[in-house]
Amino acid sequence: KAMDLEAKQADREARDKAKEKDQQVQQAMDSQMAVAVGGYGHERPGSIGGAADLRDLALDHALSPSADRSAGKQGVARDAVSLEPDLPLQVLKEGWLLKQSKKLKKWQKRYFVLDNVALYYCRSPTSVPDGFFAIRRCQFHYSEKTCCFDVITPSRVFRMQTPDGLLQLREWADCYKKAMGARDFPYFHVEQTTRLDLSRELLLGVMSTGLRMVKLGLYDPGFEEEIAFYTFDEIYSWGASDLQTFEFRVASERMPYSFKTMHAQEIESKLEAKFTRWRDWRLYQQQIQQSQGAAPASAPRVTGAHRGRFASGGDADA
Repeated sequence: KAMDLEAKQADREARDKAKEKDQQVQQAMDSQMAVAVGGYGHERPGSIGGAADLRDLALDHALSPSADRSAGKQGVARDAVSLEPDLPLQVLKEGWLLKQSKKLKKWQKRYFVLDNVALYYCRSPTSVPDGFFAIRRCQFHYSEKTCCFDVITPSRVFRMQTPDGLLQLREWADCYKKAMGARDFPYFHVEQTTRLDLSRELLLGVMSTGLRMVKLGLYDPGFEEEIAFYTFDEIYSWGASDLQTFEFRVASERMPYSFKTMHAQEIESKLEAKFTRWRDWRLYQQQIQQSQGAAPASAPRVTGAHRGRFASGGDADA
């Protein structure tokens, strides 16, 4: 009987150790779910198996002692925290240009539209784009002698000519340089690699309250087609790697969103800054609401109108 008891106890301890090991493995897998390439990623504070909920954070612990001492009689901090307005997508320039063909070098009339992210071209102002050039992945050069400008991609050089002369060329050059110089613009051209139900090419926006995915293509200003918007309440983790990959994970979905982009590190740092400010804004709003005994305020966000002028985008750099 003593031997049976010892055997049962040893078996029970072995099962407990195996269960604990399985839990550790599962926890490690969960924490790395948004990190398909391995070795990177950031988890939200307090997010274990789901998105962090700021309602679970005690304000007396979230705010520093210095902030508590600087609060007024009603318990509201003196320094107000506000969210920065999100820059919208906008059309900078559009019109008819001549595009040189690849093989025969013939001039073809195409309608071009330039926004903050890409230069699109199509056969008419209302048709589906034949292709586009991602501004931050291409070089730009123009010649006043020939009234032409070149968009230089990693694969080839695309040449366009302004039919209305030098003044039109300078206008296009100024607008293109303006788009290239927008270093703090929140939208990035990315290529998603994990979702079969999404377009391969899309725009990823780092907003003041979360991440926004927008369909790539031409649109009326303010009416771009929004694919999805995930607030910081919903985002569980995010990260960038040296392999030009950015990923984020939503608590309600098992599969992460993975994107190939040369701006992965920039997206990560911008998202970290936006999240920090959003968290401070939430804590400040909760502090105000607690002092007034009112319901907590919700964060504003910019949304598209789910109506696109064009059905879908064309080929990249084509």
